[in-house]
Amino acid sequence: MSAYTGSCLCGAVRYAIAGRIERAEYCHCSMCRKVHGTAFSSNAEVAAASFQWVTGRDLVSEFASSPARRKCFCSRCGAQLAIRRLDDPSTIAITLGTLDGDPGIRPDRHVFVDSKAPWDAISDDLPQYRIYPGFEP
Repeated sequence: MSAYTGSCLCGAVRYAIAGRIERAEYCHCSMCRKVHGTAFSSNAEVAAASFQWVTGRDLVSEFASSPARRKCFCSRCGAQLAIRRLDDPSTIAITLGTLDGDPGIRPDRHVFVDSKAPWDAISDDLPQYRIYPGFEP
């Protein structure tokens, strides 16, 4: 098993992953755009059992971005670190930009492209999903 570490911008909150990082994607939803101030967020899944807060757990605040999602961020610097899934507590989504090293995985799709910023032009050949794979009408 691989071990990965990540941290917030100010370094007060650190986490570790003792397992695989899977299902990386670019999310273009309006919530990800607003929380990151960019065209999209780069996220990946990890098993909740392999994720742990190493330092600064008391500085981690949560925002209910939807009834089933809690965005976890550093209350000191504001960096979004993870997304807890109440509808699937066995996994946690991490923001790839907070990893300290190479996760060994690359995003393989774009999700929620129906709500992407009008100035954002997707210029790669990765699959694009209007909302989320498996929920397409």
